[in-house]
Amino acid sequence: MNDLLRNNTALVKLIYEVQNETASSSQLKTLSDLLHSDPEAQKIYVFLMDMHAELILDEEFLDPEHLNFFPDQLPDELPSKRASAPRKHLSYYLLLAVCYFIPLTVLSYFAYYAAQPFAHTRVAILDQIQAGLLTQNSQEISENDPLLTGHQYQLERGVARILMNSGVEVVLESPATFELLHHNSIRLWQGTLAAEVDSDAIGFVVETPSQRVVDLGTRFGVHVAEDGSSEAHVFHGKVVCSEVRNNQSETSTHLLEAGQAIQIKGDGSPPVTLQTNESTFTRALKFQAQIETLSGSIQYIQEMPKQIGAGDFTSSQQIFLFQEQKNLILPEDMMVWKIPSAGTTANQKELRHLIPKGTKVNVFLVHLDGPHLDPQGQQQPPVRLSAAIHFRYPVLGGFKTDSDFYATDQTLGCAGVAYDNEKFKRSGRGIDASDKTELSDEGQTLEVAWSQRGGGGIGRDQIRILVATEE
Repeated sequence: MNDLLRNNTALVKLIYEVQNETASSSQLKTLSDLLHSDPEAQKIYVFLMDMHAELILDEEFLDPEHLNFFPDQLPDELPSKRASAPRKHLSYYLLLAVCYFIPLTVLSYFAYYAAQPFAHTRVAILDQIQAGLLTQNSQEISENDPLLTGHQYQLERGVARILMNSGVEVVLESPATFELLHHNSIRLWQGTLAAEVDSDAIGFVVETPSQRVVDLGTRFGVHVAEDGSSEAHVFHGKVVCSEVRNNQSETSTHLLEAGQAIQIKGDGSPPVTLQTNESTFTRALKFQAQIETLSGSIQYIQEMPKQIGAGDFTSSQQIFLFQEQKNLILPEDMMVWKIPSAGTTANQKELRHLIPKGTKVNVFLVHLDGPHLDPQGQQQPPVRLSAAIHFRYPVLGGFKTDSDFYATDQTLGCAGVAYDNEKFKRSGRGIDASDKTELSDEGQTLEVAWSQRGGGGIGRDQIRILVATEE
């Protein structure tokens, strides 16, 4: 590790800027790019952030000699016998103590305590709570109230979103018990959370009784059971997990990428590798997407599949709701379909209106692709499904034709997703005139009743909708 650090001094300095909260936006972007593409950079980052986390979270004093990342000689390289040197006068050693040891001791003392989160320090706020109750010592916490270190909080019911001072958004599902350790770290004693971490807050830490989770710029979830065992699930990006026993982090670490998960019990048993399961975090993920309720035959999936061409993502039981973009600022004016309300006449169903450039929106794709063949290889009977989605904010409009989709895939679609495949090419996107798609009078509830014919057809029912979001 010493050689690795010595050969990457620029990266070490960059990570130090992040730890010291003095990194510029361009430095954060540089670090984020390195961590997503360079395994060597990831190794250095995890090593230095774990050392930093130990100092902050476990209040362990770091011996000054360990602060020297680049010693001229490693311990096993030190000569066994030093050459004799002339004896120096006592005053020399007194001067050395004054000029070196005492300032170093003072500097180490202040550096250590400057890194510690003082008890009762405000490090977050309760941003929003839905049908819930958050308490501390039996006292109710209200929206916009500060959340402090040194306290244990209980989310007794509902879902709550807290905003860390670092910018991390954490959504907790009840019942949950947690403690804030720092402006960029939280300890989850029991319950479920989902976190969104951008490059400005890279290195966010979640402590549990059995593992430590360090993000590398990502979206992930953590669930802690009553016995203290915990699971980490990665939805996007990467995290590093390490086992915790007797409040000490073990040296072995596990790098998880999107689609991967791990369960650690903290009792010495081997970790269990899992696949990411969004259903464990359903309430939190819907809350993050600003979806109030879903009803009927519909399932929300936060992370879209890599390919969604005809026949790639099919179901005869579910309509799927995907979030393609979150908090997107429209780069240009958008002429969208004005989704009709119930009772609208046929002539009014094709109206369009303009959403101006600069509007911030969430972009969703509603998708139904019935299987072309049943499990026995026979033609699939017609699929008829209905559902309703109630959003927190109004639906601004949508797109429903092939030409609309292909014109907006690049600007509104999800990067990295293939909307067509080689087998069927550009085939069948949009909805038919017979497919019911209506918006409630207040503009927040979208109702659909769609059907797809059997007989091996390859058409997909889809609409892309733009939904207002909080400022």
